[in-house]
Amino acid sequence: MNTDPSKVTATQAAGDFQYIGGFFPDMQENIFSTIDYVYQLQQNLNADVYSGYMMSADPFGGPNNTNYFMKDNWNTQTFDSGNNSIMNDWNQIRKKARPQDQHFVAMALILKVEGMHRVTDVYGPIPYSKYGTANFNIPYDSQQAVYTQFFKELDTAVNVLTAYVHANPGATPFKPFDFEYGGDYKQWLKFANTLRLRLAMRIAYVDPTNAKLQAEKAVADPNGLLSTVADDALLNMVNGLAYQNPLWNITNAYGDISMGAAAESILSGYNDPREPVYYLPSKAVAGVEKGIRIGCDNNSFSYAGYSLINDVATTPINIMFASESFFLRAEGALRGWNMGGGTAQSFYEAGITLSFQERGLTIPAGYLTNTTATATPYFDTLNPTNNIAAGSPYLNNITIAWNSGDTFEHNLQRIITQKWIAMFPDGEEAWAEQRRTGYPILFPTVVNNSGGLIPSVPGIRRLPFPQDEKQTNPVGVAQGVTELGGPDNGGTKLWWDAKP
Repeated sequence: MNTDPSKVTATQAAGDFQYIGGFFPDMQENIFSTIDYVYQLQQNLNADVYSGYMMSADPFGGPNNTNYFMKDNWNTQTFDSGNNSIMNDWNQIRKKARPQDQHFVAMALILKVEGMHRVTDVYGPIPYSKYGTANFNIPYDSQQAVYTQFFKELDTAVNVLTAYVHANPGATPFKPFDFEYGGDYKQWLKFANTLRLRLAMRIAYVDPTNAKLQAEKAVADPNGLLSTVADDALLNMVNGLAYQNPLWNITNAYGDISMGAAAESILSGYNDPREPVYYLPSKAVAGVEKGIRIGCDNNSFSYAGYSLINDVATTPINIMFASESFFLRAEGALRGWNMGGGTAQSFYEAGITLSFQERGLTIPAGYLTNTTATATPYFDTLNPTNNIAAGSPYLNNITIAWNSGDTFEHNLQRIITQKWIAMFPDGEEAWAEQRRTGYPILFPTVVNNSGGLIPSVPGIRRLPFPQDEKQTNPVGVAQGVTELGGPDNGGTKLWWDAKP
């Protein structure tokens, strides 16, 4: 009685974990959206441009994010993808999970931290610790409080999954819901440790004591870090997931995104074989990759012939490349932290070498020992007023070869520049690290339509809180602005953006 014979019962759904497993695909697909127009607003028309990787040839009818005019309807998607999808899915999983299924809750915590650190690193304070406790007026946490909870959640996740793996060798209950690692919790433990290391480094300037503690904890964990091409976290087309790479659609079908001028300057200057892997040859300047300068006057000049992104429809979205772990360890070693049996130089060179392998390339002879190559001047073939000449302070003039006798800042610039190259096309992470360290040195926006709210140098620091959020959660947003410590605009620095 009162049972629909055509539907699965709660007891039946629990048998193969469908009762909570069904929330995981949505979590994974919203870290980087697989839907092109969502991805475009989630990160492509903000972080991908601000990182120096890309710029649009499309003027979009007037002032917009690419010239520092903050369009609210462009700046809501990052917030919504986190709060309406990732946080909601996590909340359902943690409420529904049975006591014996806490390994699924641990997985949800890892995905939650990976997804939501990208949100807080764009806006600053966010609703986090009190999420799910109210429908309206959800309190905001300071970014410091959010990061504190991130580390605690990674502690819980790693402890629970480690215990599960030891007690259930070879078990893969997460496999039907896993797009990255085939349900292998050992791989997810490596991912969690590398994520901890990333977040530890993010707070290196604002809280160096905790940064060192968390970084050394990540490296010391016996589960290890991502360290080989096989460890790369990719959003694979498995378990029924099928999508066209969103960047492929945005660059080819839409024609809305192209190579950035800073990327041309750095990669061409290094004669880096990864450049043609990342970008297609320009149609405007035959035989070379050609980038567009951020904030250029693309109303008056048509940059449609400049280089598009070299993706195909089947290119999987990258969640995290393993090479990042070596650059993180290189910076940690440079800071004097215990990064586990290596030097800043050995980790730096290992990261570069692995990055080439991740792109299917062999590192050229002499690349690691090159002491002369630096970023090249930039020439805009359509509008020479956009040129960046030799000797400009906006050229990222750092050589490749490690120099143990060089200054801390120069070697940090080497690490972050190569890390920036290796992480392409993850503009959100690249933008965060550029804001944190100042590297690589990027070109200032040509046109600045912020009305004086965002400095052209050092550049935009965050996105404003969405107008929808201000209307539906005004009390929470007001608290968030207070925690931000400055006006709610693109010029206010985040908590961790504290380099002297």
